Amino acid sequence: MKNEVLIIEDDISLQKTISDYLKNIGFICYEAETLAEGKKLFEKKFFPIVLLDLNLPDGVGFDYIPFIKSIWNKTGVIIISARDKLEDRVDGLNLGADDYLVKPFHLSELNARISALLRRNFQPECCLLKFNEIEIDTQAQIVKLNDNEVEFSRKEFDLLLFFFENQKKVLTKESLFEHVWGENSAFMDNSDFIYTHINRLRKKIKTHTGQNYIKTVHGFGYKFES
Repeated sequence: MKNEVLIIEDDISLQKTISDYLKNIGFICYEAETLAEGKKLFEKKFFPIVLLDLNLPDGVGFDYIPFIKSIWNKTGVIIISARDKLEDRVDGLNLGADDYLVKPFHLSELNARISALLRRNFQPECCLLKFNEIEIDTQAQIVKLNDNEVEFSRKEFDLLLFFFENQKKVLTKESLFEHVWGENSAFMDNSDFIYTHINRLRKKIKTHTGQNYIKTVHGFGYKFES
């Protein structure tokens, strides 16, 4: 959803101030105090906006930016930091941050920066993919099964989208791994790992549609078809 914001800030008072303000103007906020907590949340769902402090208990926010962008490049990353040196701004932007806001700042300015990023990164055109009872909105990262919005993990979403893009083609386990997990994945040789994710995806689709669209092609891989 375009109104979801992940706030990674260890100053609890500031974190709550930002969260309360954004919630009052229609955003849904998730909070984290460390990079580890932020990473755990981001691995579970997509966030269109991440507000990222630099000085955190378990590391520097700079180190988190490539991780975010490698998962979903459309995420708008706004650094919020008391560090106002030009070098810090340049380093953040070079690493992939979209904006840099120096503390203290006005909350209305933060809202304006968030709104600008959302307008830039999420154009109004709708990108809908449909297959029988399944509908994917690739812009909003939403999946509907039989007109009901169903929550998918990031990997489940990536797998389903890859199947959509390759309907009726036999996809090997290796190709699925390379597309979704990256060719250097430590799990590349673990067929049970991909099998588990495929089964979860199948079960979720079948629960809501009554259909099994992901067919096993024994000795080769999988095929997505009616």
